[in-house]
Amino acid sequence: MQLASLGNRLYKLFETHKKKFLYIPLAFYWLVIFILTSLPGNSIPRLILGFSDKAKHFGAYLVLSFLLNFALHFQSKYKISNKYSASFTFLIISIYGLLDEIHQIFVPGRYFEWFDFLADLIGGLIGIFISQWIINQNKKNSDFGTELL
Repeated sequence: MQLASLGNRLYKLFETHKKKFLYIPLAFYWLVIFILTSLPGNSIPRLILGFSDKAKHFGAYLVLSFLLNFALHFQSKYKISNKYSASFTFLIISIYGLLDEIHQIFVPGRYFEWFDFLADLIGGLIGIFISQWIINQNKKNSDFGTELL
């Protein structure tokens, strides 16, 4: 029950302060991912060396897809990406993960690895499932409130 409450508060925070707590953090986070994957293999910051390579990919894409799914859900310019935010998020994450792996071929000390791409996809899917669960919980709560009126 506390997890649902936390999800509800996060949903409301994103909904009311999209730019400050969703769009800017998403852009910053995505930039950090790009910068880290552009670093030569021997100059990766020591702070993140304690985790396995696959765990880094999994975690990075979990957070990225979590934020991206909310961003697509809350944007109001394109109704189709709003309505199908999870599908669009998976498509974007899949393409970006593949392009990121291809990009690493050209970075000294880095290389393309299918298992990294698989870790990206699995992390992305888990991030989508978590964010979509929160979105669906809040849709149920708002639908329940309108039914009482």
